[in-house]
Amino acid sequence: MTTISTNTPTEALDRGFPACGWDEASADPYDALLARLKREHVPFTVLWELTHKCNLHCVMCYNMPQPEPELTTEECFDVLDQLAEAGTLRLTLTGGEILTRRDFFAIAQRARALGFALDLKTNGTLITPAVADRIAALAPVQVDISLLGATLETSDAVMGAKNTLPRILRGIELLQERRVRVKLNSLLIDLNINERQQMLDMVLALGVYYEQVFKVSPTDNGGNGAAGHQLSREQMTEVLIADRTPFTPRSPGADSRTCSVGLSSCLISPYGVVYPCIELRIPAGRLVGEGRQRFAEIWAEAPIFRELRERHTWGNLPECRACPISAYCEGRCAGLAWKESGDPYAGHLLACQHAQARYAQQHPGAAIPETPVQVRVRQGSVEAKMPAVQPIRLIPTWETHERG
Repeated sequence: MTTISTNTPTEALDRGFPACGWDEASADPYDALLARLKREHVPFTVLWELTHKCNLHCVMCYNMPQPEPELTTEECFDVLDQLAEAGTLRLTLTGGEILTRRDFFAIAQRARALGFALDLKTNGTLITPAVADRIAALAPVQVDISLLGATLETSDAVMGAKNTLPRILRGIELLQERRVRVKLNSLLIDLNINERQQMLDMVLALGVYYEQVFKVSPTDNGGNGAAGHQLSREQMTEVLIADRTPFTPRSPGADSRTCSVGLSSCLISPYGVVYPCIELRIPAGRLVGEGRQRFAEIWAEAPIFRELRERHTWGNLPECRACPISAYCEGRCAGLAWKESGDPYAGHLLACQHAQARYAQQHPGAAIPETPVQVRVRQGSVEAKMPAVQPIRLIPTWETHERG
């Protein structure tokens, strides 16, 4: 996964690779606060999928709509009250497409009234002057919009609809006119990689924040989804070389974490199910319906959260610890590992390819080492453990010890 950020058309690009991690040694006060909240397990950030409905049909969409009803307006209000009580400060509302919910602005206004710092994720195609006025009135921290092609043909092919690019650009213009901070996100896949530089030029002209990423996510039930559109290792290397991204190999200790899953953030689905993150969809609990619990109780007591806080460290990642190029790994994800092999403590192929791409960038012409995951797959010892619909339940270590 690669990240490119820019604040203004003339500012130098900050080409970092934050993935889902953080830098404990940062001198930035905000970063220091986030590190403390992670240590104290405060649910500072919540990502909430308000709906799985969408007006587009993007080839890489990973959402799997369920037959059960999505939360009602009143149920959403109750969830907001619970999040406020639990200490959540930053709330990201996403979908599907958030603007397809008729009560979206009622929910968002309630969130602002409760004091949440609000981030919005939208495809941008439904933003009219009136909608832009209402978004601006929310004073969001940021509005994220996808840019998936620099030409009409490519954008439409990736997003599965007509006339997407002009509508997106119009939505961006309307938000900028109202001084709303906009960030564009480009998922680089085989369908748009040839327009990568054009997209970057477009963003520089617009003067917005920007991020380009590699990761194509499997569907929420572990299906292959758009995996066939994932960039190859060679294509990733070409991008890294073209970007000339600065990089320093790292040497993680046994207590280091590859991401902050379960520490200070989580995901809520449109159906009121709480998960550790957008990729690791092992249910922690339900906020509505039979067996429902309060959010604070789920956050503090759910076995999956307790398990991740206790065990999701470098010392408990056997394949990653033994990897000859682990110092170049930037995108290892517990959720992708779980979807690929059923084990959130395993490695996964996309992270391996990304690490190899970074190694190739840093060591031009050198032989690229094979990772333990790739050896396992090559030898045919990996089998898909992810069931078609029902996620695997992770057995916490203390249950294992009690049974032993």
